[in-house]
Amino acid sequence: MENKLNYGEDYKYIPATSVQSGVGIEVLDDLYQYTVQIANIVLYGKPHTNEFVLIDAGMPKSADDIIAVVEERFGPNTRPQAIILTHGHFDHVGGSLCTSFRTSILDRKRRLP
Repeated sequence: MENKLNYGEDYKYIPATSVQSGVGIEVLDDLYQYTVQIANIVLYGKPHTNEFVLIDAGMPKSADDIIAVVEERFGPNTRPQAIILTHGHFDHVGGSLCTSFRTSILDRKRRLP
């Protein structure tokens, strides 16, 4: 089986948002939750290090917002060691194919390059 990833033809921005969109909460020193439109992403790792993972990846077309939050918390040109997808709904995997990160995507069934 080839592990080639691509977006479907229906991949597009979805105009849905929450009043919490753009708001981040530092839950613990190494745990940061951020809302992108209607989806929550979580960054797990110490700030200003390159040792962290991204848990879930937000809405379609949210990659730029996610990159900005990552760079603000961990520094310019940082990338997660992995992206962990909790499940496959559109609001959790939408930004996960962001080629800027070039990292492994993990889900509960398999590891994708």
